[in-house]
Amino acid sequence: MPPKKLFKFLPWLGFFLLIPSLIANVYLWTKPAADPGHGVARVINGDTFVTEDKSVIRFDTLDAPELQYCGGPEAKAELENLISNQRIRLDTQVRDVNGRQVASVWIGNTWIDEELIKTGWVAYSSSTVDKDHVLKNLDLQNRQTAKGIYSPLCTQRENIADSKCVVKGNIVEEWTKKGQKSYHFPGCIQYNTTLIELYRGEQWFCTEKQAQKAGYTKSGGCGPKSWK
Repeated sequence: MPPKKLFKFLPWLGFFLLIPSLIANVYLWTKPAADPGHGVARVINGDTFVTEDKSVIRFDTLDAPELQYCGGPEAKAELENLISNQRIRLDTQVRDVNGRQVASVWIGNTWIDEELIKTGWVAYSSSTVDKDHVLKNLDLQNRQTAKGIYSPLCTQRENIADSKCVVKGNIVEEWTKKGQKSYHFPGCIQYNTTLIELYRGEQWFCTEKQAQKAGYTKSGGCGPKSWK
């Protein structure tokens, strides 16, 4: 190409080279930064922990026993084993009435909610997570195989610690009577079918007086009968 024609073409060449550069810069400016993840400062219990930025995180899908109940220490230990010294990612964040972030937890492609429920030491809790059917099925398997909190250690028909104390202290789960406490003793209609879920704080008692002192009332299925 003659020098004069080349000289005339150079501005157009610069223009055409500038366009891709501008597009690339716009993409880089608007592209969201990669999520560096969150460090874990400490685990509070089996379903709650604190990140390095002091945010309190609770699992959206799971419910672990309180530390003072059966399975509570085991659930905490399992969560510590899964997330301590790891960078985690949080999904579906909202806040509960206590100001905690409620989220699903990931490490890379590993869904920690799923890994935690596999241990058997936490229960499925209703959630808005798309894959919650996976957790429901795992929780059902844990129940069917009597694993973790559903084992005889924490879910009982008979008092394996003291066979003389047979009064069952039951806490209602149904939302219409949620938290209502009642007790059953041998001879009450629902006695044989009532499970004592120690991981939920339910208790065994030796006498009716003990149950009443703990805030339990006699089940209507016991009628006028009494227990020592």
